[in-house]
Amino acid sequence: MAAESTGIFSILCDLDSNDESSDLILPAGDKVRVTNIDNAWAEIERNDCRVLIVRSDKAFDKAVGFLKEVRRRYPGLARILLSGELSALQAGIASEVVHSILQPDCDLNDLQQAIKRALKAEELINDKKLRQFISSVGHLPSFPEVLGELNEVLESEVAGVKEVANILQKDPAMVAKIMQLVSSAYFSGGYNTPTTLKEAVKLLGLRAVRDLALSIHVFEAFPQDDRWRSFSFQQLQNRSIVVSQFAADICKSAGFNRQIQGQARTAGLLHDIGMMILALNNRDNYHKAMVRAQELGQPIYVVEKMMMGVTHPQAGAYLLDLWSLAPETIHAILFHHVPMASGDTEFTPLTAVHVADSMLPPLFNAMGCNLGGRLSRDYITRIGMLDKLSEWDRMAHEYASQIPTHA
Repeated sequence: MAAESTGIFSILCDLDSNDESSDLILPAGDKVRVTNIDNAWAEIERNDCRVLIVRSDKAFDKAVGFLKEVRRRYPGLARILLSGELSALQAGIASEVVHSILQPDCDLNDLQQAIKRALKAEELINDKKLRQFISSVGHLPSFPEVLGELNEVLESEVAGVKEVANILQKDPAMVAKIMQLVSSAYFSGGYNTPTTLKEAVKLLGLRAVRDLALSIHVFEAFPQDDRWRSFSFQQLQNRSIVVSQFAADICKSAGFNRQIQGQARTAGLLHDIGMMILALNNRDNYHKAMVRAQELGQPIYVVEKMMMGVTHPQAGAYLLDLWSLAPETIHAILFHHVPMASGDTEFTPLTAVHVADSMLPPLFNAMGCNLGGRLSRDYITRIGMLDKLSEWDRMAHEYASQIPTHA
């Protein structure tokens, strides 16, 4: 069955072949095949390229290095890696930069679905109204140096508790906050409360503590001031931490690996940071939007779009894309209120974040506006997980008690 035309320009960079008549069939549309990175750069710069597919079994480091540089220079491109079996470390590294990892002999429809999914997310992040809003914001916080160092060590073969702890200790304020959070009930469960940073890293895991450090930095980069009283940033963070734990547990209970769990956990930690961006940079309009959402009985993201032209998931995803977070994490944040719009037909980290955010008790703002999500049964049905709702509901009741009710 022939695939429908995508109407886009695609590049296949096949690093394992010297023959540009590759046997891989791309979805219909304008496309070109090249066999080396220099030619791929030339085609990207010459054409209005929207999709880059890199195929490589023999040159993983070279392929991922190229894809990282492409993301830095051309962030709007859909990036697909075709590769055979990868180690857990390689899969984790690749997932930080590409939208999808597929087998070299993948079905044409699977490839087309991956391309459509990536382009849909990139189009929302690069929406004209969103960019106009962000340009009016002025300064956005930069990615912290300590987290850059953590990412580097996590991509190496030497990553361990000692190495991660040594990097974190360069930022005493962050260490203090990590210890404060890890000692709380919703991390330690009241058992074996860690007393040292190394114990905390061991309890959480290397990537989990990196994610927590990132969350701490984000919330500190957007401090609440006296001019914003419509909701508490601290309560938003408290709830987001529990959403992240619940989302990771949903992935684990469904049998997904640590990579998927980590992507869901990170997305859960950061799924609502766009609210702070909107609140601090357009206070009056955002307050009016929240009042209007309460009056209409509509979800806040609907009224955000109606009154401000952007939504808080878009604003948060935009910042995290600037910081080069994993595309799958950004995807989960971007669609956590509207998973049907994602086009997903199977379980992804988005599933876990949507379920966790929707099933946990919501945060209400000062006007009584519900800032949480609404469960999409249509989406849960589409991905074939309707039979999991009773289990997730039981888990939600257990996690609900861990959300602090005070600021």
